[in-house]
Amino acid sequence: MRDTSLDILFEPLTMSNLAVKNRFFMAPMGHTFGMDQLTDYLVARARGGVGMITTGVISVHPGGGVGERDVATLETDEGISTYAPMVRAIQGAGAKVVAQLNHAGRYAPSWLIGQQCVAPSAIPSRYTGEMPRELSTAETDHLVECFAEAALRARKAGFDGVELCGCSGYLISQFLSPLTNKRNDRYGGDVLGRATFLLSILEEARSRVGDDFNICVKFDAEDGLKGGKVLEDSLILAPRFVHAGADRLHVWSGWHEATRPMLPMFVPRGAFSYLAKAIKGVVDVPVSTVGRINDPAVAADILARGDADLIGMARPLLSDPDFVRKTEEGRTDEIRRCTACCYCFDQLMLGMHGDESVRLSCAINAELGREGEGLLAETGEKKDVIVVGGGPAGLETARVAAIRGHRVTLFEKDDTLGGMLRAAIVPPHKEELKNIIDYYHRQMELLPVTLRMGEAFTRERIDEINPDAIVLATGAGPLIPPIPGIDGPQVSSALDILSDSHPVGDRVVIIGGGMIGIETAELLADQGKDVTVVEMLDEVAADVGPTTRWGMMARIYKKMRIRTSSKVIEITGDGVVVPGRENERETIPADTVVVAAGLESVRDLLEIVKECGIPFYEIGSCTEPGQVADAISDAFRIGCAL
Repeated sequence: MRDTSLDILFEPLTMSNLAVKNRFFMAPMGHTFGMDQLTDYLVARARGGVGMITTGVISVHPGGGVGERDVATLETDEGISTYAPMVRAIQGAGAKVVAQLNHAGRYAPSWLIGQQCVAPSAIPSRYTGEMPRELSTAETDHLVECFAEAALRARKAGFDGVELCGCSGYLISQFLSPLTNKRNDRYGGDVLGRATFLLSILEEARSRVGDDFNICVKFDAEDGLKGGKVLEDSLILAPRFVHAGADRLHVWSGWHEATRPMLPMFVPRGAFSYLAKAIKGVVDVPVSTVGRINDPAVAADILARGDADLIGMARPLLSDPDFVRKTEEGRTDEIRRCTACCYCFDQLMLGMHGDESVRLSCAINAELGREGEGLLAETGEKKDVIVVGGGPAGLETARVAAIRGHRVTLFEKDDTLGGMLRAAIVPPHKEELKNIIDYYHRQMELLPVTLRMGEAFTRERIDEINPDAIVLATGAGPLIPPIPGIDGPQVSSALDILSDSHPVGDRVVIIGGGMIGIETAELLADQGKDVTVVEMLDEVAADVGPTTRWGMMARIYKKMRIRTSSKVIEITGDGVVVPGRENERETIPADTVVVAAGLESVRDLLEIVKECGIPFYEIGSCTEPGQVADAISDAFRIGCAL
C-alpha cells in the first residue's frame, strides 16, 4: 500500500489548455536515438506512469544543432510527419508529450552544423572553445520566426505543447545573460532588453498556435556564473514570460559551464527546489522543478512545502522507466534509483565533442535504448544456471536470467551481497551507490533466485546442481605493485581502509591517484588525517567521468597534498621514498601507507570450471577490472543470451 504522504504526487494538474494526470513529468534530456528507438524509449516511460514527457531538444534552425546526430528537427514541415507517429504512440501509452524547441547558439559545434556558430555577441564559449559570430538584428528577427513556426509544426504533429529551451547556456539563455549579450539594438541592454528575444518568441508562437495549446518556458533562475543572470533578474522576468504567453515555467539552476556542480551525487537531493519556490512566489501559473530528485519522498516533500507544482525527472527515468508506476502502487522499495553517477551525461558530452561511437547509456540500466527489442521475454529453453559472485555483475546476471525463466543459484562467499560496492559507498559523497545494493537485495527477494550466502563455490557444488551453464562474476582485488617494502606492517590496500579493517595513523601516504585512491584520500582527510597522494601519471582522478571530476578536483586540492609524475622508489619505516627535484631520494613521512595502484581480476575458479566441460561465461571485473556500468552491461548481455 502506498504511503499517504505520497498521495500528493498523484493529484492531477489542470490548466486551461493541458491536463496532466499526476505531478511527474519526464524532463528533457539529450539522446543518441533514431526515431523508432526514440519512440520505444519514450513509450516505455509513458507506460511507466509519468504524466507528461518533454522531449530532448528539437532544433528550429539548421545552425542551432547541439550534438545529437540524425535527430529529427522541426526546422521544416517535414518534421510534422516524422514526429506524428511518435506523438501518437506516447499519448496512446498514457502520457502527454511536449516538444522542447531549441537553438544552441554558441554551443552548436561547428563540426556538426558545418559553419561558424552564432550568438547574441561575439564572445567565445568556454564549453566548446569556439568563437561565435554575432547575429544581426535581421537574423535575430528571423530566428524569432523560426521558433514560432516550429511551435506551429509541433501542434500540427499532435504534440500537447511546446517548451522553449531558455536554459543551460543555449541561445535564448545567451540572450538573457549579461555575460553573453552585449548588444546595442533592441535585443540587448538591461534585463528587460535582453529578454526581448524570448518575449518576442512567446508572442509570435502564441499568435500562431492559439490559446488552446500549452507553452512552457524552461529557464535558469540563476546562470551559475560570476557576472551572469541572478535570481533577482529572474524574479523580474518570470511575470513577463507569463504575460507574453507562457502557461508554465520550468525552473533550472544553471548553464553547462556553470561554476557550481548541479548533477553529481555530491549535490544534495532536491537541491534546487528553492529556485522554483522563489519563482512560484511571483507568478500565477504552474512552476516545475528538476534536479537531483531520485526519491518519491523527496518529490512529495517539495510539493507539500509548496516549492513547485510539478516534479521533473530525467536521469531517474533513465535508470527506471517504471519509477512513477512503482510509486503509485506502493512499491517504492523496487525502484532502481538513479545514483547521480553522471555516466549518461559523460556519454552525451563525448558525443557533443564528435565521438560518433557513443550512445546514451545508463550505468545501472543496460536496457536503456533497447526497450523495443523484448530482451527480457521468457525463454523457451529454461536452464539451471549457477552464478558465482554477489557483486553487481553477478546480481544483474541472476536478475535477468531469473526474469527470463531460468533456474538460478547464486553463490557468494561473503555473508552480504554487493561485492566491491560495499567499499565504494564508504568515501564521502558516495552514499547514492547504496541504491544499487538496495535494488538488488529487493530483486533477489522477489525473484526465484536461490542464494547460497557465505558459501564458497567448489567443484562439489557443480556435481550437486549439474548446471547447464555457469557464470563467473568473481570480481577483482587490489593490485599490489612490486615496490620494496610494500609488505611492511604499516602498509594496507585502499580496500582494507574502506572496509575499516586496518588501523590508520595520523600521517598517510596513498600510492595511486585514480578514483579509488583519491576517494580513499578524501575519506581519511575528512577524518583529520594528514594525507599525501603520490601518482606516477601527470594527473589524478583520470578515471573519473568529466561531469563529476571537476567538482571533485575543486574539493580535494583543499584537503590534501598531491604529487603527480612521481614513481615510488621504496617504502621504509619512515615513509614513502620518491625522486626529489634533483633526482635525489626524498622521503614523504608516513605512519600508514595505502596502496591504491589499481585492481586485478580474480580468476581462481577458472580452471575448475573449464575442467567440468559445462558452458561457462566470465563477466565483469573478473575479465577486466572496470566500472559498475561495464559490469552491469556485461551481465545484462549474458543474462539475455543464456
